[in-house]
Amino acid sequence: MSKANYTVEDFVLDPEFRKWIFKNNPEAKAYWESYLQKHPEKVQEIELARKILIHLPHEKKKISEEAKDSLWESISQGIDQESREQTDTKVVNLDSWSAIKQYEQEQSKKSRIAWKRKVAAVLILVASVGYFLTKSVRTAQEDTVEMVAEIEVHQAPPGVKSTITLEDGSKVFLNSGSKISYTKGFTDSLRLLQLEGEGYFEVAHDKSRPFVVQTGSISTTALGTSFNISSFPGDSVSISLVTGVVLVKNGDVEETLMPGEGIIASTQDSGWKKERFDVEQVLSWMNKTLIFKNTPFDRASLKLENWFGVDIVFENLVPNDLMVSGKFKDESLENILKGLSYSSRFEYELKGKQVYIHFKP
Repeated sequence: MSKANYTVEDFVLDPEFRKWIFKNNPEAKAYWESYLQKHPEKVQEIELARKILIHLPHEKKKISEEAKDSLWESISQGIDQESREQTDTKVVNLDSWSAIKQYEQEQSKKSRIAWKRKVAAVLILVASVGYFLTKSVRTAQEDTVEMVAEIEVHQAPPGVKSTITLEDGSKVFLNSGSKISYTKGFTDSLRLLQLEGEGYFEVAHDKSRPFVVQTGSISTTALGTSFNISSFPGDSVSISLVTGVVLVKNGDVEETLMPGEGIIASTQDSGWKKERFDVEQVLSWMNKTLIFKNTPFDRASLKLENWFGVDIVFENLVPNDLMVSGKFKDESLENILKGLSYSSRFEYELKGKQVYIHFKP
């Protein structure tokens, strides 16, 4: 099987992957860092595989067939964690299931059952080739604590903007309601970040370590440059290059951007549109300026919610063809609503963090 199609269990069972996690093998380290650079979309599977492995101590002892059968029976009957803890052999500790829990919650009920069986299969197979889970959970954690990568997370909640200086000297400006996460210190060959929301990046030059921003399946790679990425939930992904050169990749589709060029990418497929962009409009959020140019009212309202950290409630239907335009620099929410209400024919009421809007007939 091609490693490009690896699943979580494939990573866990791969001897070279385990060398990378446990033995700090130089060859394995170089290979898997190169793999991550080529396949940034696999970062979640790799992180989950790593979390499973670090809770497995190194004592070699085969798990009994009886223990395997007992585990499968427990899963098929839907027995919960507490009932499994009553057995002498603990097949997996609470920390491992906690690491997997967030991923499970994103699946349907049917998918969650299949996922739990899949992880159990991984643990059985790992145990069968020489790992045995004992009650020495503390010892296992002490043995592996130095190998656990520390994940840095920086978040700008709705209504707040944030500036972060990374360890390599790069700067990240986060718009309201946005978040970045990355491995502390990055790696020797790659600077990989995950972005949710919108951020502007001023990348410190480092020829030996490309700077990669991952948004869903789309990756943007730079050496030393500045660019803006917007990727809010439910919206298209927009990438706008201000200086330098970046390579944008989505699956097998690639595009090189020059200054002043941007891409609007769909979150539904691998298609995108390359175009010139208005620098003032794209970077207006960094100057505390809101710009609407024939913007559908429902999209403008989402931007206002995120900008000011409020909830907008429509008391009647928003007209389908209603567009708004305007430029508001460092204005209060009430002043913006007042300005928009004249042309858009609506009344509004502010109640704490709630905004009620009623359109006139």
